[in-house]
Amino acid sequence: MEKLKIALRKTKSKIDTTFKNIKFPGNNILESTNEAKYYMLNLGDGGKRIRPAIVLAIAEGFNGNQDQAFEFAKAVEFIHTYTLIIDDIQDDDAIRRNAQTCHIKYDVNTAILAASRLFEEGLYPFHKYCENIELFRKLNDQLHKGQCADLNAESWEEDMLSVQHLQFIHSGKTSALIQMAILGGCISSELSEQQTGKLLEYGYYLGLAFQAKDEILSKTETAEALGKPAGDLADENKLTYPSLYGSVENAQIEANKLSEKAMSCLDEFEKENVAILLELAKFTVQRKR
Repeated sequence: MEKLKIALRKTKSKIDTTFKNIKFPGNNILESTNEAKYYMLNLGDGGKRIRPAIVLAIAEGFNGNQDQAFEFAKAVEFIHTYTLIIDDIQDDDAIRRNAQTCHIKYDVNTAILAASRLFEEGLYPFHKYCENIELFRKLNDQLHKGQCADLNAESWEEDMLSVQHLQFIHSGKTSALIQMAILGGCISSELSEQQTGKLLEYGYYLGLAFQAKDEILSKTETAEALGKPAGDLADENKLTYPSLYGSVENAQIEANKLSEKAMSCLDEFEKENVAILLELAKFTVQRKR
């Protein structure tokens, strides 16, 4: 997975440097929203930066516009950071990347405002460059529907606990954001509707596999290793792959199947154009954190 390692390292370095030097307009002593935004964009070690790496990998693989792709890469990370803040508030988590979550370091109201402003900033390149804005709107809609369903699932009756409903949650919580990253890469590379469709399908299955593995890691790794809550209490009362399939081992088998489905969506492309995406699908279910 050498190509993926190089891509992740390069992207992380570029995004981390950009965010460490980012300047938000309108700083003043009367409010701390910009401070909270800066804090979250640089939280811990900045995370893996997988989503912006997807944007840049597609642009590189298909000779896309690199400057435009980097706009999308930053935008997707803004939106991703927005989801982290909201997720931590809704789950009342105190730790993210081994540091205080936004609402704990500041307060809930400041965190909500910071999240809202990051989300709004992340929308800009899609409205600027996306000719078919309805496609982005559908992904954005699914992002929020999945998060809402995840919260509602904590009180679902037994007959609601199904693979179909679990995948609906994951398609919003994880797949939609990955698909936004893919869409940014496709727009920057001027890919056809058919090519974009296949890559978005790849992103759907990749997101399901990624979230399934996250839930497995919550059961098998420590909070210190993951930088967030882990163990039996981390996903208490939540619908997850380990809870639905009865064991971590069965959940891993299903995650592997989802990864294979993601890779099969790339069959029509030249392998060298999607080499990083293929490696990412394998890495997603093999990672330890």
